[in-house]
Amino acid sequence: IEGGQPADFPYLTSLQLAETNISTWTALDQLNRIPSLRSLRLRNTPLTNTLGVGEVRSTAIARLPNLEYFNASPITDRERVEAERRYVSTVSRELLLISSGVILAAERDTDVEGSAGNDDSAKQAQMFAKHPQFQLLVEKHKDTMLSLSNAGNGSTNQGSIGEEIINVTIRSMAAASCDMEPLRKRLPRSLKVGRIKTMCAKYFRVDIDLQMLHFRAEDDPFPSELDDAEHSLFYYGVNDGAEILVNEIDVEALEREKARQLEDHSRRVKEQEQHVTVLQSMKKNDQRINALATEMAQNRV
Repeated sequence: IEGGQPADFPYLTSLQLAETNISTWTALDQLNRIPSLRSLRLRNTPLTNTLGVGEVRSTAIARLPNLEYFNASPITDRERVEAERRYVSTVSRELLLISSGVILAAERDTDVEGSAGNDDSAKQAQMFAKHPQFQLLVEKHKDTMLSLSNAGNGSTNQGSIGEEIINVTIRSMAAASCDMEPLRKRLPRSLKVGRIKTMCAKYFRVDIDLQMLHFRAEDDPFPSELDDAEHSLFYYGVNDGAEILVNEIDVEALEREKARQLEDHSRRVKEQEQHVTVLQSMKKNDQRINALATEMAQNRV
């Protein structure tokens, strides 16, 4: 899609972009020229492969205002508001760095010839071009964000995505603790999954090594696994109001599954060996038949 005119897909409502060469958000912004688009699946691209699931989802929601579903998961009104506010905060911080000269100084240090003529006005114009939704979203959320900013004066972490505080409910699904009251916590989105496992081990008495954590957003029936202890809640896209489910691995069932897999492996190896034996036998028979045919031909001569 190129140029500024609406794309020639007036009835396109759903689109999947997988295994493509999309590497910039600016390229993805072109989808706004398809106003009928409501659902987008985006995976396995240079753009998404280096970012966390949560960052991709949040940024896509903010930059594509017409979307109602992203990667098959519905976008709630609250999620959109949160994503747009985070987006405005992120771009605003970049603009602040430009106006303070931090970015310009860094670029002059790394590229003296290419950046000598740049000024902050030119850089700001480039930023607005890279973020076409920014000024619209600033206007949309200016009153709310101003009140939040005033309420947060004095906090050095105000506006930082990683330090954003969210409300989560942690509920045990393990047999020994499923009847316990859930934990309701206010947590920074920068908190790592490993820390949450430690918290669950103390409260629900579920061994850390046996924990399986999943989370689900409000109005989303399909939980997503939190499968890496070193990743943060933000990486997985855990938003305010989400529910974290704590499951316990059944050791006996795990051992049975391992035994079954070992048995299946042994059976497949045995079948392959039998197959090889049959092929070798057939090859030998062919060789004997060919030798006999050659001998008979020589005798006729």
